[in-house]
Amino acid sequence: MSKRVDLPGRKNIGMRRSDETFRQIVALIFEGHFSPGSALPPERELAETLSISRPTLREALNRLEAKGYLERRSKSGNYVCTAIPTSVREPIDEVLEKNLLPLTDIIDVRKILEVWAVEKAVLSPSEDELHNLALCLQAMRSDVSCQTEEQFSRYRAADQRFHQILAEMTGNLLYVHLAHFLTELVSRSIQVSRRIFPGDYPGSNLKRHEGILEALRGRDIDKARAAMLDHFQQVERYLSSRRTQRPPARRAGVRRNGKASDAPPA
Repeated sequence: MSKRVDLPGRKNIGMRRSDETFRQIVALIFEGHFSPGSALPPERELAETLSISRPTLREALNRLEAKGYLERRSKSGNYVCTAIPTSVREPIDEVLEKNLLPLTDIIDVRKILEVWAVEKAVLSPSEDELHNLALCLQAMRSDVSCQTEEQFSRYRAADQRFHQILAEMTGNLLYVHLAHFLTELVSRSIQVSRRIFPGDYPGSNLKRHEGILEALRGRDIDKARAAMLDHFQQVERYLSSRRTQRPPARRAGVRRNGKASDAPPA
């Protein structure tokens, strides 16, 4: 970002310059000029790009940090956060608290968005990204039996991290936030459905994640798209088949032998 760009909101009459700068940087983040986890240009360069003084820029950066858009690292610079800013999270938290959405609706939206995401991610995955995805699969593989609550929790966390890495690979900050939100919604639903629907889901779920990674390694967009669709179609089939299988004795969250039940960690 060494040259000046056409910035939104430059003609807002009466707005403090630091407030205007805050809005401009937020817009640049959401337009993809700065990807999640990336560093902003040095302050001198950024101030020149935005045609503002460095004190004005610092005031805007302080507000961006307070709102959760930036992480300021000592001797390293300013980095775009990958977590959802507090100001964006408020309506999301209300949805989570009231549990307003059924799991099937969430899965429908995730299927559409994650197929798009894997199509973006497959174009130029880095070796580090592929390695991190492989580590997620390794962790899932270690706990795939899900014989205890702890194993299931670790398996699900690795599964969720796999999908979050895919979201970050798109370079689209809005989607990273949305993917995080949808993952939280699924987690809330799983707390219920896991207790109701025991089964052997994790093993087949792992195989489909392995197929997604294989497609990414091969830079094969058709295979990546098909693998992600297959994954979510399997989730849908699982949910459909389990709706009519609700043994009363298993609603407490564990089987009679004390082993944990499972549900689709999508």
